[in-house]
Amino acid sequence: MNRSLGLSVLTALFLVPGCALFQSTHTPSPEETTIGKIAGKPVTFGELQQQFNKSHSLASEDDQSLTEFADLYMDYRLKLAVAQDAGYMKDPEILAELEQYERQSAYPYWLERHIRDHLLDELDDRSRELVHAQHILIAVPENATPADTADAYNRLMEARELFMSGEKDFMTLSNEYSTHQRGQSMGGDLGFFSAGWAVKPFEDAAYALAPGEVSKPIRTQFGYHLIHVKDRVETGPNKRFAHIFFMTRGVSEPVDSIFAKAWKAHEELEQDSEWFDVVEQYSQDEQSRLSGGSIGWVSYGMYEQEFTRKLMEIDEVGSYSEPFQSVYGIHIMKLDSIYQPTREETREELSQTLSQLPRLRDNERAVLENAGRLGQARFHRENLVAFEDYTREHFRGNIAQIDYPASLLEKTVFSFHGKTWSASDYLEWLKPVMEEQSNPQYHHRFAGQFRDYAIDAELVSLTRDKFPEFADLSNDYLTGLAVFRVNEDSIWTYAQQDTARLRALFEANPDDYQFDTRYRYVRFSARADTTLDRVRSLVDAGEPVDSIRGEFTNVVMRRDVVNRVESEPYSMLKGLNEGEFSPYFEYRRRQTTMYLEEIMEARPMTFEEAFNKLVTDYQIIREKEWLEQMRRRYNVEIHPDVVQQLHQKQHD
Repeated sequence: MNRSLGLSVLTALFLVPGCALFQSTHTPSPEETTIGKIAGKPVTFGELQQQFNKSHSLASEDDQSLTEFADLYMDYRLKLAVAQDAGYMKDPEILAELEQYERQSAYPYWLERHIRDHLLDELDDRSRELVHAQHILIAVPENATPADTADAYNRLMEARELFMSGEKDFMTLSNEYSTHQRGQSMGGDLGFFSAGWAVKPFEDAAYALAPGEVSKPIRTQFGYHLIHVKDRVETGPNKRFAHIFFMTRGVSEPVDSIFAKAWKAHEELEQDSEWFDVVEQYSQDEQSRLSGGSIGWVSYGMYEQEFTRKLMEIDEVGSYSEPFQSVYGIHIMKLDSIYQPTREETREELSQTLSQLPRLRDNERAVLENAGRLGQARFHRENLVAFEDYTREHFRGNIAQIDYPASLLEKTVFSFHGKTWSASDYLEWLKPVMEEQSNPQYHHRFAGQFRDYAIDAELVSLTRDKFPEFADLSNDYLTGLAVFRVNEDSIWTYAQQDTARLRALFEANPDDYQFDTRYRYVRFSARADTTLDRVRSLVDAGEPVDSIRGEFTNVVMRRDVVNRVESEPYSMLKGLNEGEFSPYFEYRRRQTTMYLEEIMEARPMTFEEAFNKLVTDYQIIREKEWLEQMRRRYNVEIHPDVVQQLHQKQHD
């Protein structure tokens, strides 16, 4: 075969439509199957089912309901096509409403879909260990000057170096360097604590340290801390204890003599005496003596550390310790029971704890911190410091009057989610912030506030990019707004303005626009029957009903018209003549009576009286007519038999 001819034949086989050798044999899946078309564009079974699942519970719906929903869905898609062609998807008013919705929705979305789970996972992980920490605290107010902030930081670094060099122990340094309040150090030994006990920045730093390590200075709402972790232990199971207690404080008896009594009690236990009997005979803890010495469930942090450690060393239920001395006195401890909660139980308890913690309740802060991490927020420190140094050097009371070099203003000071902010952007944000100050001066905290501002400005964009579900919700809201505008412009407003059709509808259907028998009434309610008695006597004496409101401050009065008197409290109107009161009855925890002012006989409505009902009735007619026009214009096709067959296959 001629080479060029062979290539031509092969090329023709590839290019000729419908060639048997290369024709596609792909069979569309049920989700890809077309169940209708709008302006030639297919609508698939998958799209229908996805929307159906959003709106219905499949377990409670049958095949017919899905077919009916298909009609509604195709009408919705038709209205959406009209909205797109009308430019509603880019309408400034609609986009502004969408932006407002997204900004209002982004924070709760982060909180419920990302932050809560993240914080709960963190609590769950940390709750497996207890941390024994000591700290030095230098109190610094939120609005501290940069000089005060730097001084606190430097003093803590000085204390850290003294501890790391071994010159002084941590508790001595805590007493020397910590702020004192009412003669007491604000630092000190915190003992063992678990996740959720401390404010989050402190907890984060403490749980990041191994035993023996010391943090760098960290900032919390209380000031600057230096944290030393002494120990970390596994949380372990819950343990309930009882004790036989001997007092050592405030007594004249020598400790050796008290120990001798404790050993005697221990000897009786060893000789199989009943625990309850020995407790009742020897224990000096009056609160627990008559309940077998029970002190309840014990965990780290409840009692002095060494005492708690002694207790936790007892592992066998029913076993008891030898006598030992604690800061409280002398004890013989008995382990009553052990309970190891499941991870599910622990997580449920932690979830309840989390709901009460500031880290979750401070919604905005939690969102900004988590978004900052996910969007890789960071300051460009060198450029920021250069801007801050120049500002402080040239500031004379008005930042707007500083002549910044263009090269400095062009530098990037912050970046987040792929976007950058220059020193010029920071300056424009700073100007109104500093103008609000009574004594303007630049604070380093402004940088943190600008960070929050920038993250907030980009939060919706980040949320759409990172969470497809949020983007879907936003798109659904946009299409909903556009379809609403179609209904408003083409159906509802049109129906209200088509007076000729409304009047024709009114004249053609007089029986639909009738008043039934109606009852004009006044309901009086009061705390006591005697008050209602006074109301009745005044009305019966000819006092105008409207004057009652001014006569009594403790009477609730409501006037209305009703045409159905089957349900309470309107049933009390049955049998009354005009100007009569009903018997008293209790309604909404008050004594009540109904006064029948007028029985209004059935009659035809005027056009003006029927107008609202006419508009509602005509809107249904108008929508049907308009949809028929649009179906013809957009060549709408729908195949309900395909919908039913595919749905049936899924359930076979």
